Parts: sequence; structure tokens; C-alpha cells
Amino acid sequence: MQCADGGWGWFSGYGEQSYPHTTAYVVHGLQIAVDNDVKLPDGMLDRGVNWLDAHQREQLRRLRLPKDHHDHKSAADELDAFAYMVLTDAKRESRDMREFLYRDRNGLAVYAKAMFALALIDADDGPKLAMLKQNIEQYLVQDDENQTAYLKLPENNWWWYWYGSEYEAQAYYLKLLAATEPKSDKASRLVKYLMNNRKHATYWNSTRDTAVCIEAMSDFIQASGEDVPDLTVELWLDGKKAKEVAISKDNLFSFDNKLV
Repeated sequence: MQCADGGWGWFSGYGEQSYPHTTAYVVHGLQIAVDNDVKLPDGMLDRGVNWLDAHQREQLRRLRLPKDHHDHKSAADELDAFAYMVLTDAKRESRDMREFLYRDRNGLAVYAKAMFALALIDADDGPKLAMLKQNIEQYLVQDDENQTAYLKLPENNWWWYWYGSEYEAQAYYLKLLAATEPKSDKASRLVKYLMNNRKHATYWNSTRDTAVCIEAMSDFIQASGEDVPDLTVELWLDGKKAKEVAISKDNLFSFDNKLV
């Protein structure tokens, strides 16, 4: 489904127009595939990255234009943050776009702020990262009774756009915590919140936000060390031990986890 110019569009075919959001989403997925030793067709990922890089350069050109120019772009936006994150992962970090995104950070949706913050880790820009995290966590709510945490998104959250997805925003914040504070209460509580808010205990709102939540939880499990447990669980009922189960990395997804 890759277009002739190297990007991706809404539909397949070489005559199809490439779109930056679709291309960023596909390239991000392919980057994860490569990180997990999946073999891709030669040049496929590079062509996608090159298309996204050209798109970012065009946005920078527009951002630099005089304000009275008909093609002037007044502020870096959510799509710029997404593309910047993906390109930074591809070792194509743009310092100029970093500065524009930071300048315009207050206008970004929380979802995009988390994407930008993730990229700042790879860009090794600690001061900007600290400010972005502080900006995001003004929306953080912790429920001590239920041991959960979540972002209470602002009322002007654009739910009908991709960057307005509540669960994807929570998931990208979890990805940020997995990269910076994997053993924190915030991270584990956010996982519990997401688990509690699945529909029918299997998915969230769509295949897309479900995929993003799983991606974020995978990051958390590996970063926190929960993928290599070494523990024994005892279940007591009416003062008597009814069951004891040892859990390790070998049986993490297969241990006997029920008492009938």
C-alpha cells in the first residue's frame, strides 16, 4: 500500500496521495517491527522516513515565513509533534522543529505533548523534557482508594480528531512514564486505570486505541521488570490457604490464575 513517493495514503495504489498522519503512523509501526527483528522489503522504511522528512522541512519553511505571507504557518501543531517523534526515532532529529514545538507547546493537545516529550528523551534535551512533563501532569489525577491514576483531559480536548483520543493520550503518557519513571506509582496506577476501562475486558474503543494501549503496556512491562517476575502468590479463604501459585517469566501468561 506504499505510494510511489514513499508515503502512505488512505487507500492503496501508486496513484494515491500520501498523507503525513497516515505516513507517520505506518512508519512508527514499521520502526517497532524492525526493533523486533521483522524483515521488511528493502528500502521500504527509508522511503517512508524520507517522505516524512520532506514533509517536516516544508512545515519548517512555512513556519519561518513572514506573518503576512499567504503560506505562513502560525504555530507548530499536533501533526508536527507526531512527525518529529517518528523522525527522531529514525535519527533525523530537527533542532529547528524542536524549538518551534517547544515555543508552541501550550497550544498542543496533551496527546501531542506526550509524543513531543518522548522525542525529547532521544534528543537529550532534559530541561525541555522536564517542562513538558510538568505541563502534562497538571492534568494528572490520582485515586488512592482505587490505586489508579489518569489524565483528566481539558474541556477543549478535540475528541473528534486523532489527537483527541482519550485512551491514546493516556497510553502515550504511559509510554512517557515507562521511559522516565517505570517503577513509579503513577505508571502502575495508570496501567490499572487502563485495564479497568476496557470494554468487556478485551478492548477499548477501537482497534487503533487498543493497539496503542497494548504498545504502551508492553513498554511498561519491559521497563518496570514485570516481564521477569519471581514470586509466589497465596490465596486465602476463610482463614485457610486455598491455593499457592509460583509465577515466573516462563509461565507469566499461562499460570493457573483461578480458584473456583
